[in-house]
Amino acid sequence: MSRGKKKFDVVFILFALFLGLFMGWASRDLQGDGVPGVIIGNVGIWIFVSALLAAYTPEAFQAALHAFTYFIGVIAGYYGNILLCGGNVHVKAVVYWLVFAVVGAVIGFIVWNSRAKEWLGGICAAVPVSLLAAEAWPIYKAFTIPLAFDVVCAVILLILLAPGKYQKLMAFPFIIIFTFALVYFSVFGWIFGGWI
Repeated sequence: MSRGKKKFDVVFILFALFLGLFMGWASRDLQGDGVPGVIIGNVGIWIFVSALLAAYTPEAFQAALHAFTYFIGVIAGYYGNILLCGGNVHVKAVVYWLVFAVVGAVIGFIVWNSRAKEWLGGICAAVPVSLLAAEAWPIYKAFTIPLAFDVVCAVILLILLAPGKYQKLMAFPFIIIFTFALVYFSVFGWIFGGWI
């Protein structure tokens, strides 16, 4: 591995970590502070950012590592803010979010493979788009800006992760299937206890 590539890898990991720290800290700081607080504290923006980090990483393993590092930063920023403000942190909650970070790493690996051709690329591109679509699903009942933001992020990811017309067509049925499964089985409600 060349020295320049190693330096780039370190810079990318540090960028992912500090971006996560900033977003986690801001998420806690802006909690309950109108639309910006809801958007930055929403899992949708975290999925969107981690997917972008993974998509623009040179290798699949690094994509997983960068997504994981980003989520670790979010967790550390959020709970660090609580501790520095004199609050209490429950170990169970931290462990829960660490498991979420591991799942985020797996999704990062999948997102990186969205650049594959044919059906594999379409299926992999459909995963983060479906997660955002499933989170934004309640928008049909009541329009809210944070849910609309999730829809916009899903569309942007579809455009970026499935750049060709045929790849979008291949991704579309899987987006429908995955979103339906996530909504029908109430996966977000089950994971987050009705928080979303």
